[in-house]
Amino acid sequence: MAYSTFTTPLISRNSCVWKNHQTFSNGIQFKSNDSITHVEQNVTTDKLCWGDLSPQILASVVAFLLVTQPGINMVYSNIFLNYYEFTDVSELSWLTSILVMCTPIGAIAIGIIMDRIGRKNAFLLTSFPLLASWSIASIARPENMHLIYACRFFAGIGGGMTSMVVVYVSEIAHSSHRQVLLSLNSVFFSVGVLFATTVGSMFQWQTVNVIFFIFTAITTVLLVIFLPESPVWLAKFRADQTFDARSSMRRIYPKNDQVFAEQMDRLYCNATTMTTADSTVVHQPHHSRRRKSFCWWHSSQPQAVTRPVRVLATVFLLQQLSGCYPVIFYAVPVLRSVAGITAFGGPYSEMEVMVALGVVRLLTSVVACVLSAYIGRRPLLIASSLAMAFSAALVALTHGQTVTPLWPLIGVSVFACSGSAGVLVFPWTLIGELLPVSVRAAAGASIVAYAYTLMFIVLKAFPYAIADDGSGFVATTFAAFAAVSLTMAVYVHARLPETMGKRFDEIEAHFADDKHAAVSLQDELFDEAAVNSVYTYAAASRRNGR
Repeated sequence: MAYSTFTTPLISRNSCVWKNHQTFSNGIQFKSNDSITHVEQNVTTDKLCWGDLSPQILASVVAFLLVTQPGINMVYSNIFLNYYEFTDVSELSWLTSILVMCTPIGAIAIGIIMDRIGRKNAFLLTSFPLLASWSIASIARPENMHLIYACRFFAGIGGGMTSMVVVYVSEIAHSSHRQVLLSLNSVFFSVGVLFATTVGSMFQWQTVNVIFFIFTAITTVLLVIFLPESPVWLAKFRADQTFDARSSMRRIYPKNDQVFAEQMDRLYCNATTMTTADSTVVHQPHHSRRRKSFCWWHSSQPQAVTRPVRVLATVFLLQQLSGCYPVIFYAVPVLRSVAGITAFGGPYSEMEVMVALGVVRLLTSVVACVLSAYIGRRPLLIASSLAMAFSAALVALTHGQTVTPLWPLIGVSVFACSGSAGVLVFPWTLIGELLPVSVRAAAGASIVAYAYTLMFIVLKAFPYAIADDGSGFVATTFAAFAAVSLTMAVYVHARLPETMGKRFDEIEAHFADDKHAAVSLQDELFDEAAVNSVYTYAAASRRNGR
């Protein structure tokens, strides 16, 4: 039976309406009996080869080099402890907490800056507080705590600014491979932890600071050379810079013209139009959208914004209360408290133990990154939460026994590894996917600041919780971790959608739908009313001279 493609002479080929109409006509073919058959639109997904993906992989890897900085910052206090003996407990407390206190400042600042000056320029700006941090540390003496605090202050701001790398990667990555590329966030964070502990165990403290400064400077140079500007940002916030958007998109897809054309077509349709639930196309001015993204919390927002914000806020609350971060920040005290030993014996130093933990964490992150390409992040997040719940319960039930503390040690080890496979990883990457692009930077930065504020509270309270004096605080703490982890598994199953292979418009449609059901352009049949809506808008645009 012959097929004919539906076309119309009423719509200008240069207009966004024509591009939107092309989306319909690419997905609909008409038989002779006028019945509508849906045809798969993403015909090029299976045609992407390594040559097509290599530019966006390279750009993602270079961008994620910034994410090593929070990993370095997290273990830097342990390196410093090898060269300075604290006589005041408050000094040790501030050395650790001032970093987390300043991180929300950097996260909120970068969220505002990214929409104003672009993603690439914002990352270059991020390098300045990081370079300032390591410059101060390179000239400071261990006993000069004021300079050390200044170093941690700039490191916290710079570390908070790196949290928005996931936004950039989510915008340059193809939807079929975006999930794997975003999972590199955890891998490079773990690389930063392992890099810092390895360097700290091999060199003197002053040499370590110089190495970190050189590493940050090299990262900045690589950002300048290899990072294209986000085409999504150019289309959304710089509508008049079409040539720049095409140039950036061409750097991401330099060889595959078909994918390049499809991405450009979808980019400008999504940037200038919004499709409501009844398939009505609404034109959105760019200037008003930029103003709303800057102060997104001051005005009423559609469900496509409020729902993912609520989901992310709840997920981050459960993540911080689950105990995945305190167990890493206070790894040595936790093992000592749970195992009931006063010090690590044998030929291994505490820094060597930290290196071993860093290796295990990196391997776990790589495994989670690979698995996410096959089963998605939602199942991994649920499995990670359940594993944390059972291992924390094991610690709570077996801690304090007079026999050898084998089971509590197994519980803590499984707890740390299972957290690195999901709970510790994926909530941060979901920021770059669940939020609409118009508020992705500003709202994402606010959520990151909110998460780090919770982290600061938990990290300050945790040492008191594990200071077990026979009253059972450790068992009670891990029982609470088990309950929160189980709650997180239930909540993720009930409220968090799977984003693997989904385009941004599909994810936004999921949260915009009143029934909270996923709307997929690949799975639904378009009826004649949808086609008529295109005709109606085209005719109105023609009468208005658009």
